[in-house]
Amino acid sequence: MPSRYISVRADNTPSSGKVSFKSGFPVVSFTIQSQNGILNPKSIRIAGNLAVFKDNATPPAPVLETDSGANRVTMDNRLGIYNVMDQLIIRHNKSKQICEHIRAYPRYLQSYLGLSSSKQDLMSFMGATNLIMPNPETFFKTVIGNVAGVTADEVVNSFSANLMCGFLGTGEPINLMESSFGGIQIEIHLSPDQACLFNPDGDSSVVSDAHYQLSELELTCEIEDIPADQMATLSKQSSGQREFNTITSLYTSINSTNAQLQFSLGLKEVQSVFMNFCPSSHINTITQNGNATTYPSKSGGELAFLKRVQWLRGGSKFPCEYDIVTNFDKDNNVAVVDPQVLKQFVDSVIPTYIDDRCSVSSQNNNRAYNLGTADDSYNDLADGGALFGLGMKYSQFNTGADFSREQWGVSIESDLTDDSPQSVFIYVKSRAVLVWSGQGVQMIQ
Repeated sequence: MPSRYISVRADNTPSSGKVSFKSGFPVVSFTIQSQNGILNPKSIRIAGNLAVFKDNATPPAPVLETDSGANRVTMDNRLGIYNVMDQLIIRHNKSKQICEHIRAYPRYLQSYLGLSSSKQDLMSFMGATNLIMPNPETFFKTVIGNVAGVTADEVVNSFSANLMCGFLGTGEPINLMESSFGGIQIEIHLSPDQACLFNPDGDSSVVSDAHYQLSELELTCEIEDIPADQMATLSKQSSGQREFNTITSLYTSINSTNAQLQFSLGLKEVQSVFMNFCPSSHINTITQNGNATTYPSKSGGELAFLKRVQWLRGGSKFPCEYDIVTNFDKDNNVAVVDPQVLKQFVDSVIPTYIDDRCSVSSQNNNRAYNLGTADDSYNDLADGGALFGLGMKYSQFNTGADFSREQWGVSIESDLTDDSPQSVFIYVKSRAVLVWSGQGVQMIQ
């Protein structure tokens, strides 16, 4: 079938075409309307321009590549444009029911991008399309900073980002005919400025009003035209189902040497669970990188080493019927993260057959940094920055583990001996079936 590429403008942009969280536009939506065509969901990309400013003046002052110290403001280098996408929602356009909803989207992608892309991937095509560069200084000078003398209207850094989620990632075509599945709506909840921008030196005296701005936003995708001889057949596809792996996002915090996390997931086919950590004091502040996936830490910035991990179902050890005792060393002589913990984390995020494109290394997954010392900053770790997490794979052949009647849990024994709350972002990957008909959609998990 012949294909055509379409460009769709955002539904709710102001007359200026410039969108920012600061100006009162926290949600950007795009609608692919019903039409006589077949959508290739993998071809969907969000394109536009990104600009970052240091203040809220009229006009605002652009960030310069020569800025340093208190004048510098930047983003997480591994995330690029995904820093500004706080939540991703896919809706069935006719019924407005949700097909997939991923919260804390940047932190999900921190783990996913680091474990599914090589350093060369992040430096090359992902840098060109998603504004990613796995080096903080190079990222600042090529993505955030501008040459001296540039005006606010001249600050332009173009991107064309794909949306990584289960519903779009299957590649299964979507029949856009009104009598069939119909159109889809994509909502992107933007991140607050202080949730994605930060000063590397922890100084907010100059850049407290720093903000980002998006412009010329559009959605591009590929649609195959339906030949006349197939129109009648495809118009009769009034119901059906789509199977894909979806992400359930959970949030909690820990603040003790023996943390017990338990949730009633209500999910039957859980493929894996993984989580990453961040000091709660680093969230929504211009002085810290709230999207960094660091090791749990104490109040002074010293890392709180993990000693023992137990994965649980209904209070019993599952799927490992043993404790995972780490290579904890109270004298901090072992900088390398426990290899079994790392292997389980990698397996929980990506399948084994693509782990050759992983960018995790001893440079970004170690215990040789401090979150409270400026000259030993966690933001300066090589290969994209800190990439720590915990994870467990529950499925070998996509059958999944049943957590519909028993609680999922994990027990974490650590060296977190003082008052330092650590935010825990948990992502549950499970098999889902989206059943659709003329009345709407229903998600079965």
